[in-house]
Amino acid sequence: MAATGSASTRLIVLRGDSGSGKTTTAEALRSHLGPKTALIHQDYFRRELLAGGDKLSRAADAAALVDAAARQSLDLGYDVILDGIFNLRDYAARLEQLWRDHRGVTRIYQFDIGFEETVRRHETRELRHEFSAERMRRWYDGWQPLEFVEEGRIGAGELLTDIVARIIAETVAHSPPRTVVDL
Repeated sequence: MAATGSASTRLIVLRGDSGSGKTTTAEALRSHLGPKTALIHQDYFRRELLAGGDKLSRAADAAALVDAAARQSLDLGYDVILDGIFNLRDYAARLEQLWRDHRGVTRIYQFDIGFEETVRRHETRELRHEFSAERMRRWYDGWQPLEFVEEGRIGAGELLTDIVARIIAETVAHSPPRTVVDL
C-alpha cells in the first residue's frame, strides 16, 4: 500500500474487549485533539453498516472499511482515533499495514482489564440490554498483543483522566507542529 496521512497527522488505535472502556476513552481523547479529529468506531461498521451476512465475511468487510475510512481521513489531514475490539484474526494484518504506511505518529493501545471488570463496566453502558455477560464470555480474548509493535497496555486500575493524559503526552509530544493550509 501507499503512504498515508502526513508527518503531522496522528493515528491512535484503541483495542480491547467489549465493554473495556475504549469508546469512553476515544470520545474523551477527541475533545483534546481538536476539531479535525475523525473518530472511527469498529462497531459502526460491524453492527450498523454491515448488520447482515455471515459473521466471518462481515468481519473481513468491516476490517476493509475501517482501514479505508482511516486512510481517507488521514489523507484529508485528520487525526484519527480507531476504536474497536480489533481481534488478531481479522485485524492484525490491516493494522500492521496501516501502522507501516502512516507517515505521522501512530500509537496503539490495548485495554487489558480482565473479564470481571469488563462485565462490571458493561452493566453501566446503554448497550447492557443488547447482550449478556454469558455472550461476552464467548467473545472475550483477554490480552492478545500485536506482534509488530509494542502496544500501550491500559489496566483496570487506571483512571480515564490518566489514560487520556498519557495518550496525549505520547502522541502530541512526538508530533511536528501543525500548519494551516488554505485550500
